[in-house]
Amino acid sequence: MKRFLVLFIIALMTITVIACSSSETKPETSVSPKVTESAAPVVSPAPTVSVSPTESSTASPSPAPSASTVVSATAAPTASSTATVTPASTDSTKASATTVPKDSPKAIVSSEPAAATPEAKPEPTPQPDISPKGKKVLFVGREQVPVPAEDVVMADRLKGMGFVVTRLGDKDFTVDETKGYDLLYFSQTVNSKFLKDGVMKDVAIPTVYVKSHGMFYLGLSSLEEGATVKKIKSIEIVDSKHKIAGGLSGTIDVYKEADTGYGVSYGVVGKEAKVIATIPGDSSKAALFYYDKGSKADNGYTVKARLSFYYWSNGMQDKSTDEGWKLWDNIVLWTLQNG
Repeated sequence: MKRFLVLFIIALMTITVIACSSSETKPETSVSPKVTESAAPVVSPAPTVSVSPTESSTASPSPAPSASTVVSATAAPTASSTATVTPASTDSTKASATTVPKDSPKAIVSSEPAAATPEAKPEPTPQPDISPKGKKVLFVGREQVPVPAEDVVMADRLKGMGFVVTRLGDKDFTVDETKGYDLLYFSQTVNSKFLKDGVMKDVAIPTVYVKSHGMFYLGLSSLEEGATVKKIKSIEIVDSKHKIAGGLSGTIDVYKEADTGYGVSYGVVGKEAKVIATIPGDSSKAALFYYDKGSKADNGYTVKARLSFYYWSNGMQDKSTDEGWKLWDNIVLWTLQNG
């Protein structure tokens, strides 16, 4: 009877334990509905059964171990670990990785970088002026004794500018005599017969003619004789911005007075001549003009070096104004540049 009672108690306790364990290990109650609030599974501890020493020693064949195994097997860990893995961060990374690189290169690539603005051509570098210092001048004037006063004055003025001057009488002049010089100067005292037949056409040395016949024989003026207007003392500056003009403009006096014995010489020039001054009231009569190297006369002659004309008559060294001397200095220096 006592043995039956013990077995009954053990069976009753086993049923009670199984019932309790069954109610605590249901998946519906072991997993919290808010799985993201817990990062680790929560496992209920297995119930502890207190028995007396006598009962413990006699309860060895009971199925209690099986109940203990059921209690430890809970679904909470599996549910919790699954719930903590979210794809949100992965999607965000993919979005930033695919959007930025595709748009970025398109923003910085231009299909026509050079055609937008044409390159500006650089301005030509201005050449420094040629200094007259040490340059050699061949001064051709009338062969006579004594040397004409105006030739002495003009040769000395060239020396004062820095030139090395060699004077040659017109009777001794030949084209071969021009070799080795930097500038040629034909005085108004030269006898024009020594310049006939275009003897200077092949000479490539910059030249100042104060004799209008010299320009005529080269085809640079269409008038041979009578190319002087007397009883006037002025010229008309028509290109006041040119270096030859030296800032002078309008009608200026180049002689201190007008006289019947002298006047202003001129040329009737071709279309490629550069005119600085004319006879007042008559633009067809050029008193100061030049032709650049490479330009052409109306007869087709190509100028080999810069050739210039100055308006003086004989004996003007004592009657010229400061403006007249300034124009003479300027045209000599401009011719030397040989443009």
